[in-house]
Amino acid sequence: MRGRRPELKAIEGSAPPLTPRPAHIPKSMHREWDRVVSDLAARKLLFPSMLGLVASYVIAQFQAAECIKAIEQDGAFVRTKTGEPKPHPAHGLLNKAQEITARMGAELGLSPSARSRKGLQGPGASHDDDGAPAGMDL
Repeated sequence: MRGRRPELKAIEGSAPPLTPRPAHIPKSMHREWDRVVSDLAARKLLFPSMLGLVASYVIAQFQAAECIKAIEQDGAFVRTKTGEPKPHPAHGLLNKAQEITARMGAELGLSPSARSRKGLQGPGASHDDDGAPAGMDL
């Protein structure tokens, strides 16, 4: 995405009180779904239109975890039919899943640097601390 990112603005009454998990979210990722949804809801940035982004983020994290398991089980390199070593095929999938996770996490404001953008702090967030952690005066 080129140019400035659009600022997200909270609209009163737009966030659903409880956000059910989509059926396609793997059971092992339910806690991550709940964590992300509750974080966005606490910042008053959870909208029904964002649930697809949250699902993409959680599924990409699941795919990355599965790739890591496969690489740990089989090793970083596998042998071809001719016996030559080559990188494990899961490396490519892992890289793509991590790229999607980083991009979706930034869009959702899940990292501290992404959260510092004005539009991802939620309504009423003070800007007096210059990005310092809570309780720290700079």
